[in-house]
Amino acid sequence: MFTSIRPEIKTIIFFIAYFITAIISEKVSPSGVCTPGAGFLLFMLSIPISIIYSLILYFKYNRSENKQYLNCIYIISGFWIILFLIFSFNN
Repeated sequence: MFTSIRPEIKTIIFFIAYFITAIISEKVSPSGVCTPGAGFLLFMLSIPISIIYSLILYFKYNRSENKQYLNCIYIISGFWIILFLIFSFNN
């Protein structure tokens, strides 16, 4: 079922679902002053997940020369740039 879906769409769906889960987890188990909540931990875990996923996509791109994998890397990079800008201007 999921093998026919383009990698770009899989990437977008994964990150949307992951951050919705992080937001819900933060509402259920909020962070305190000295105790990080589940949402904060999921957000911090998203950084290595993104790096590892980008490396896997890069190796797949080098092996197959399929532009879809390179587009996924651009989507991940763009997502982090947008997230950084949102947090920068949210002060």
